[in-house]
Amino acid sequence: MESPSRIHTLKRPAIERMLFIHKALQKGGYPNCSKLARELEVSSKTISRDIDFMRDRMLLPIEYEPSEHGYEYTREVESFPTIDISEGELLALSIARKALDHYKGTPFEKPLSNAFNKLAASLPDTITANLEQLSETISFKHGQHSQLDEETLQLAIKSALEKRLLSFDYKKAGENGVEKRLVEPFHVTNYLGKWYLIARDRRRKAMRTFLLARAANLEIQKDTFQIPDDFSVDDYLWSSFGIWSKSGDHEVAIEIKPKLADYVSENVWHSTQSIEPMDDGSIRVRFRLGNLEEICQWILGWGDQAKALEPPELRELLKARAQAICMLYD
Repeated sequence: MESPSRIHTLKRPAIERMLFIHKALQKGGYPNCSKLARELEVSSKTISRDIDFMRDRMLLPIEYEPSEHGYEYTREVESFPTIDISEGELLALSIARKALDHYKGTPFEKPLSNAFNKLAASLPDTITANLEQLSETISFKHGQHSQLDEETLQLAIKSALEKRLLSFDYKKAGENGVEKRLVEPFHVTNYLGKWYLIARDRRRKAMRTFLLARAANLEIQKDTFQIPDDFSVDDYLWSSFGIWSKSGDHEVAIEIKPKLADYVSENVWHSTQSIEPMDDGSIRVRFRLGNLEEICQWILGWGDQAKALEPPELRELLKARAQAICMLYD
């Protein structure tokens, strides 16, 4: 991604020309394209395009007066339109720019960079300078992202927007072959840097979550569908500890040992989270989840510092996984 200083060098002259034209119109004297072009050392066509932009896009009251062979403001214009941005908005913009670094080396780097460059080009000099300074002060450490081509993501989003059936070849994790899927695409989401499609599988007649990096040969069908009135993507995602599809309704309780209690308490792991401190310094964390697979992986990640208390099926799942891990080292 180009740095803000590079953006400034490439884009600022257009804004400076328009500001110069604005001041000339304020002074009167009916400036024309030829005179302005000489003063700004550009072509008359460039000035003409600038004036068209100021009139049509900035809605400035500019008109050509034939009798004077020049342009004028038909009413008083006190100031040139610029972006008024607060300190908090500038900080948010800088954070957004740094977050785009996550997409370096992916198909999304160029369009995201172009979009940000266009936005930065419309900012005043002082804001651009502050944006550059802030960008050097802030950084992100991103997780991994899937190898995903731009067309796959675009087709998934397009089919969801137009509510048209989508077919694709899908390879499930750990399996060698691919399977043809026909789905009703409800929603596209990014979780930890990876893009997922939330859809209703037509053959299985059930909701599924697909990692788009495993989908190939996407084709949007002519047939359309309607999302049920009682479906809420927020509720669907809320039920999961991560991104897995909902498969039940589970009240989960976990004991976290004192050594790890502070760290776990500092973080919000799920919207249903509740924490109960215990006398020995440990804590009990409770969640309400629609799937046990990801919470099982989360507990195993803490080793002997986390113990599942309920439900019983989670405890059995953990026992089976722990035994399988032990067998790897026999």
